[in-house]
Amino acid sequence: MHRLASIDVGSNTLRLLIAEPTVSAPLRPIQVERRITRLGEHFLPSRTLQEAAMERSIVALKEFVDLMGQRGVSEYLAGATAVVREAGNGDQFLDMVRNQTGLSVRLLSGSEEAQLSLLGVSSIIPSSEAPMAIFDIGGGSTELIRKSPQEGSAVESLSTPVGVVHLTETFLREDPPGSNSCTELRRHVSGILDRLTLPGTLQDTLWVGTAGTVTTLASMYLGLRAYDPGLINGTVLKRSWLLELCNDLSNMPIAERKKIPGLEPGREDIILAGALVTLELMDTFDFSEFTVSDAGLLEGLFLELCQSLAATPEVH
Repeated sequence: MHRLASIDVGSNTLRLLIAEPTVSAPLRPIQVERRITRLGEHFLPSRTLQEAAMERSIVALKEFVDLMGQRGVSEYLAGATAVVREAGNGDQFLDMVRNQTGLSVRLLSGSEEAQLSLLGVSSIIPSSEAPMAIFDIGGGSTELIRKSPQEGSAVESLSTPVGVVHLTETFLREDPPGSNSCTELRRHVSGILDRLTLPGTLQDTLWVGTAGTVTTLASMYLGLRAYDPGLINGTVLKRSWLLELCNDLSNMPIAERKKIPGLEPGREDIILAGALVTLELMDTFDFSEFTVSDAGLLEGLFLELCQSLAATPEVH
């Protein structure tokens, strides 16, 4: 059996999934790797990818290429998200990646990113008669996706410039940041979210969170010493717990946060911004709890690759 891979080039984290082809969920990963390279570091105000951040990311992608070779990967699909999409030198970065690693990375539009995230989430969260709304809080942007069974395959998506790396650099510069800085961050995010409208009714909607911010929050909620996607998937987080966590983190130095079980090393500084954005999403769209999905864009890229290969006669 040949093996396939997908790569998610995110604003904070780069991820690799190696698995055998599948046309039905769930995926059975052979290897999953993640590297926090902070590609979106100091992105604003120039909207430029920084030299050091690009170099860190290319080093990680070279490691991914080596692992794909060792595992006998025959085909892959790689996608880059918000920060590369918005960068003045995004194309230059993708050229550097191609020249230095051999990888061809597809620049995803906001709507493509949303569709792929939905595909990944749907491989884990069973579809139901209720509408589903998915949020993906990234390093450089936040995606919102809504799908209603009553509207067939119609999917509405919004991409908004709310990213935890930028927010941390702008509002949470002190250590610890304190409650006033958190209030300022929330006010800023609220101003952006208040201008959004997700079409259709949000009544009886199943809210699902995916990507690193919410999976890390779930890991912290469960107190995991070792990350386990099987335990993360389906975890329900409530607003009351999240509010208490934000209050604790706002007065906790980064050195102390490193001792929290479940908090992934490298996320200590940005997890508070992620938790505050989550809180603001819950208040703006009026939901008091959400379900966590470990699967998202990375798995969506993999499943799209499987579908495209299955549709190609010579692969059989």
